[in-house]
Amino acid sequence: MPYEVTDDIFFKNFISSKQNLSESSKKNYKKTLKKFCKANTTTLEDIITNCRNQQDKIIEKTTHTGTDNQGNQIVEKTITKFNPNNIESYIKLYLDTYNNYCKGIGNKNTTINQDLLLIRSFLKYYDITLPTYEKLEDDTAKWHLLSKEDFKFIMQDSTILHASLIKFLISTGMRLQDALSLSIRDYMEATQEYHTYTDVNDFIDNAPNDMIGSWYFNPNKTRRYNIQCQTFNDPESNNLILQNLRKIKNEYLPRLNKLNGTNLELNKDDALFASQKSNYKGHITSQSITNRFALKNKKLQEHHINMIKQEIKDGKISKEDYDKEVAKIPRFHAHACRKYFETMIARNCGNLRLCTLLEGHVSPVATDSSYIKLDFMEVKEAYMAAIPDLSLENTDVKVYTSDVRREMEQKISSLEKELEEKEEKVSNIEKRLAGVDDILARLDKLEQNK
Repeated sequence: MPYEVTDDIFFKNFISSKQNLSESSKKNYKKTLKKFCKANTTTLEDIITNCRNQQDKIIEKTTHTGTDNQGNQIVEKTITKFNPNNIESYIKLYLDTYNNYCKGIGNKNTTINQDLLLIRSFLKYYDITLPTYEKLEDDTAKWHLLSKEDFKFIMQDSTILHASLIKFLISTGMRLQDALSLSIRDYMEATQEYHTYTDVNDFIDNAPNDMIGSWYFNPNKTRRYNIQCQTFNDPESNNLILQNLRKIKNEYLPRLNKLNGTNLELNKDDALFASQKSNYKGHITSQSITNRFALKNKKLQEHHINMIKQEIKDGKISKEDYDKEVAKIPRFHAHACRKYFETMIARNCGNLRLCTLLEGHVSPVATDSSYIKLDFMEVKEAYMAAIPDLSLENTDVKVYTSDVRREMEQKISSLEKELEEKEEKVSNIEKRLAGVDDILARLDKLEQNK
C-alpha cells in the first residue's frame, strides 16, 4: 500500500497531543509533512528514527599523546557532541533537501518559511536537535499580477470544470479550500434573489443567465477569529457554473448510467465543483487542483517565454534584457486569483471596511464587528463597480450607486403617488358614472310606467 502520512504513528501522536489545534491547522500539518516525506522519499517514522539514532550516538575518540615517566602510553579520550549543523547530520540533510525541493517546484520563500516552521515544530515535539534556522529572504515584493490575457490563455486550455472554478476564484476572491467545500445547495441559496426553484434539476435546467451570487461565510483560515466575509460572484462566473452543472446533469451522468447500469442523479448536497472520480458527487481535492494548476502555470511560463523570444527577434527588446523580462512573468496558482480579486476591489472601492469585508480580512478597526453593520446594497454596489475589471470578456454592467438608487426610488415613489391619484380620479369617475346609470335606469322605469 502507498504511504499515507495520516497513518504514520508519529503523525497521529503529534496531532492527538495538540488538543486546541484547529481543523485548518491539522490540514496544513498534513499537507506540509506529506510534502516533506515526498521530498526526502521516506516516512516520518524513518526520519525521526534516523535523527534520534544519530544524535543519541556517543562518538568517543581515543588519542595517544606520548608516554609517562614509567614509559606507559598516555591515552586521552574525547567525546564529540552531536552537531546538527554538520553537513553529515541527517536532520540538516532532510531540511536542506526539502528546501531545494520546494524551490524546484516553484514555491516562494514565504511559503517555504511557513512550511519549515511547521516541520520544525513537529520535529521539536520528538526532541530532535535542530540546526540553526536561517529564514529565507522575503520575496513577496517580487509578486507579479496576472493579466486578463493570462487568465484567458489558461482558461482556453481548461475543462469546463476548471474554467468555472478559476472564474469563481477570480470573481469571489475566495481561498481555494473555501470554494472547494461548497455544495449545489449553497449555490442555489446564493442566487435565490434570481429564482424560486427548490428542485435541483429545475434549477439547473432553468436558472437564468447573468446572475450575481451573494456569499456569506466565515473563511476556514480565519474561522477561529469569527471573521465574516460577504462577497459575490459575477455573471460571467455564474454562466460558467451553470454550463458545468448542465453538462454533468445532461451529458456526463447519463453516459455513466448507460455505461454502468446505474441511476445517478444530482442532489443539493453534491459538490458544486465535483470530482469525476466520485461520479460528480464528491468534492474535488485541493491537492488535485494544485497539481492541475501547476501544469497550467508551466504552459503559461512557456507562452510568455515564447513571446519574449519573439520580441527579441523583432528587435523590440534586446537579448541582454531576456533574464529581466523572464523574471517579470507572473505565476498562476489558486492564490493568484485571490490576489487579482483583491487588486481589482481595491482599485474600485475606496472604503477600506468594504474591502476587508469582501476579502474576508480582519477589520481595520478592532471594534467594527460590534457596532458597524454595512448595508447589503452598499456592499453589492462596491462589488458591482469592480465587475468590469473582474470580467475577462467585455461586460456591460449597469452599476447603481447609492445616489442613483435614491433618485430612482424617489422617481418610483413619485410615479406610484401619481398612479394612486389617477386611480382615485378614475374611481370617482366610476362612482359618478354609476350614479348616472342609476338615474337613467329610473328614467327608463318611469317611461315604462306611463
